[in-house]
Amino acid sequence: MRTGRILQGVMMLVVGILSHTVDGQTIDSTRRTQPFEKFWTRSRTVPKFGAGIQDRAFVEVGLIYQSIYKHPLSLASRGGYFSVDVFIDDKNLLLGPKAGYEFTAGFLGIGGDVTYFIDNNYNEAGDDRKAWAFTPKIGLSILGFANIFYGYEIPISDERISTISRNRFSMTINLNRDYFNLKEAPRR
Repeated sequence: MRTGRILQGVMMLVVGILSHTVDGQTIDSTRRTQPFEKFWTRSRTVPKFGAGIQDRAFVEVGLIYQSIYKHPLSLASRGGYFSVDVFIDDKNLLLGPKAGYEFTAGFLGIGGDVTYFIDNNYNEAGDDRKAWAFTPKIGLSILGFANIFYGYEIPISDERISTISRNRFSMTINLNRDYFNLKEAPRR
């Protein structure tokens, strides 16, 4: 009887010691490593650069708050942005600060933005003119990293900037570092 109690005590001691050494996980369950996993990266504010033509050439500089979706078949991205279009010619400087949103999936993209055009010295008297416009756009995308869009400008104020066409072609690049290492990108 005494031997049974000693054996029982030793077993309790061994189980107690072993339970403390094996209670932690050795595999990180928060990071999945399946080859065909799907996930959204955490949104990140990244630089956005572009160039285009709308009767005259312009450059675009801004920031986009972008998130990337990794899928086994392709990538998608989405994000809101703030940027400025700068049209330069010999006569005047036309600025277009804007806010917009774009969504891309594989090789297709859509978006839209609202622009507040400021046309400095648009006439011989040196007057300034200001106008609001909405521009929906659609086009081709390289997985959200680079986009080529066609947009059509729709005036939403009484005054319109008549020195530029309503048709707009642009190419933009979103410099999100997560494109270069999606496996290690922070996830939502």
